[in-house]
Amino acid sequence: MSISFKVRGVDRLARLAAQKGAKAQVATDRELELSSLRIEGGAKDRAAVDTGDMKKNIFQSKAGKLTYKITSPQHYSIYVEKGTRKMKAQPFLQPAIDEERPTLLGNLKRIYGK
Repeated sequence: MSISFKVRGVDRLARLAAQKGAKAQVATDRELELSSLRIEGGAKDRAAVDTGDMKKNIFQSKAGKLTYKITSPQHYSIYVEKGTRKMKAQPFLQPAIDEERPTLLGNLKRIYGK
């Protein structure tokens, strides 16, 4: 599945982490990893199940410095998430991201004391 979600402020966060030093960078990376795992779990919880292949193949991975991605490699995942003209959307990834956003922001604010 190839859906991209942009998170605003990542560049600023990376600069702030670099200014705060190695401990802040490690803490930020760890929090982003935990957040991506929570999104993965939320997406799996919400994924439509017929054979279970889509649900069991959703995974997260590190994609770069302070960057993680959640992937659903089943070729039909995009159609389930977005729907088609013949099938109503059954979103599973976007709701997981939306649910995680306040938790992640709160945890990052705690790391940076804001």
